Parts: sequence; C-alpha cells; structure tokens
Amino acid sequence: MKIPGYSSLAAFLAHYRALKSDASRSAGDDQLFAEMSAVLATLAPETRAALESGEDNAGARRHRARAELQLRRALAARGIVAD
Repeated sequence: MKIPGYSSLAAFLAHYRALKSDASRSAGDDQLFAEMSAVLATLAPETRAALESGEDNAGARRHRARAELQLRRALAARGIVAD
C-alpha cells in the first residue's frame, strides 16, 4: 500500500497518531499504519523519541524541530508530504 500525500507534516503525524491509538482500525488502516511506521523506523531512535516527546521546554522544542525537519525530508523524498 502506498502512503497517500499529505499537505503538511502535522497532517501526517496527526493521522499516524490517530491510527496508532485506534485499536479497532480496519485491515487497510493496519497496512497504512505499518507503512507509516516503516518510514518512521528509518529515522534514528532519538529522532523518533523527539517526535513523540511531550516535553515543552526549550531544549525539547529545538530537538523536536530538528526531528521534524529530518522526517519532513524523508517524507518529501518519497513524495508523501508536499510542504
């Protein structure tokens, strides 16, 4: 299954988080979630952790911004995110 295009990184992450929290997702959604997870798995562990972090201090925000840039580049290289 090909991951659809998203208008922004925020839209991609919101959809990923929604699928992650939906225990009753359909088979198609399971496949999409697996594909999205595979893309995220290409990132370094600390990058993935920064994306999931709920911390809201200056250091965490800087780390999250760098992680989002790396993810945006990975998604843009695959034609998944347009921005």
